[in-house]
Amino acid sequence: MTALKLLDKYLEEVSCVLIFITMTALTFFQVLSRFVLNYSLSWSEELARYCFVWLVYLAASMAIKHRKHIRVQVAEIFLPVKAAAWLGLISDGIWLFLTAVMTVQGQKVAAMILSHGQTSPAVGLTMGYVYAAIPIGFALMSFRLVQQLIIRIKEIKSGDFEERKIAID
Repeated sequence: MTALKLLDKYLEEVSCVLIFITMTALTFFQVLSRFVLNYSLSWSEELARYCFVWLVYLAASMAIKHRKHIRVQVAEIFLPVKAAAWLGLISDGIWLFLTAVMTVQGQKVAAMILSHGQTSPAVGLTMGYVYAAIPIGFALMSFRLVQQLIIRIKEIKSGDFEERKIAID
């Protein structure tokens, strides 16, 4: 398997697992040091918070990749399959536009924060790196939405629609 295919298949999964492990370990050591050693680490909570921010944006991209993102599917349930596929294509197109706007605007904010040299209080981390989660996360979401749009277009052209997994109770 080529490096690009590996990145496409596992980028968000590996990143999310590593960040989640780091966040959990930081939180565990903070609790351990606070309640067992009676010493509070000044930096662990802050770093865990920044890990969580990155985790949210990368996990959102992963959810798009696996078509597991939260969305209102009432119309898709009651529409015929082909009409529902077209509706999904249109909604993903609108969503792609919004993620592209957020990528551009997020990049502007991250660049502004980076240029000011603002640092976090406890860790001393340049805040531009924390804010970079926004444009990077939304750029990954945009990329995954383009992939989903291509899949939806192929489904509509071939008439081979993904089986509906929604049960009406």
